[in-house]
Amino acid sequence: MNRTPKVTVIIPAYNAEKYIEGSVGSVLGQSYKELELIVVDDGSKDSTPALLEKMAAADGRLSPMRVPNGGPAVARNRALEAMDVNTDFVMFMDADDIVEPDTLEYAVGAAENGSDMVIFGFTIMNTDGTHNDYCEPGKTVTRPQLSTELAGLYKANLLNQVWGKLYRADLIMENGIRFQDYRWGEDRLFIFDCLEKLEKLTVLPECKYRYIMHEGESLITKYYDKKFSVCLQADDRVQELCREFGVEDEGYFRYMFVKSIFSCFTNLFSPSCKLTHREKLAYVRDVIGNGHVRRRSRGVAGGFPARALCAVMHTGSAGLTLFTFRIVSAVGRAAPKLFLRLKHRK
Repeated sequence: MNRTPKVTVIIPAYNAEKYIEGSVGSVLGQSYKELELIVVDDGSKDSTPALLEKMAAADGRLSPMRVPNGGPAVARNRALEAMDVNTDFVMFMDADDIVEPDTLEYAVGAAENGSDMVIFGFTIMNTDGTHNDYCEPGKTVTRPQLSTELAGLYKANLLNQVWGKLYRADLIMENGIRFQDYRWGEDRLFIFDCLEKLEKLTVLPECKYRYIMHEGESLITKYYDKKFSVCLQADDRVQELCREFGVEDEGYFRYMFVKSIFSCFTNLFSPSCKLTHREKLAYVRDVIGNGHVRRRSRGVAGGFPARALCAVMHTGSAGLTLFTFRIVSAVGRAAPKLFLRLKHRK
């Protein structure tokens, strides 16, 4: 490639007036200058659109878009369709996160080896000023090597989020890869589709993405009515990938699935969940009685808490399971940082 590769950065934003200037500023302030930034305002009701227009007037590399509220998956897909056809790489961000000033220079340089995906580590910035780093030693992984490397990349929590990565644009566009219209789990399904098509990926050993925690943030602040169906779909895709890449030990993926089922139960205690107690019992009864759930959660790996919660599920008692996860949810609201650490557990 004789010309300087171009990067498109995509950020969906909804009511992000408190954070969007920091996020956008971290992109436009990159040492790597050949970029366009598409921020899709997802029907915000605050000053986000006005802030974006102001910043776009000051830097022509920022292209704001405004769409009716449809969730981050729809917003990202709109940006993919609108981006420059000459774009070589794509990076996704959330509207309240930031990247280090040399992130793109670092990642684009690593992609010169022909990698379809470049993964860099991330840092969780806690509200008390502490932080947790998630990164792995640098390495290049070819498609055949995924049989032994795939589980390790997931254990390191490097493949669960769409951010923290640079994607070759052709990988996405030529294979028609898009985000499914969900408001939870769409990241993971998108990455599954990318993994299925890529030939090589590179892991970089430094944390370049900052995931910003906010006061009151937890895993159970929003209710997602399609969460269980997404969990089943994601686990089906995991098993397909394990078969395709010849992954023999899929114990960790079963553990991931069980954790996602646990989140379906805590989801019932979100303040936005309007289900009655009777409806919640019926929901729990359907989940714990599902044959796929029972098979995949039997003898699951993990620590004592996971095994104990599985044992509760396997009693077949919807009432006991609902009561148990009511307690788990209360702990989550009281200690959100602890819950986030469990979510990103290595």
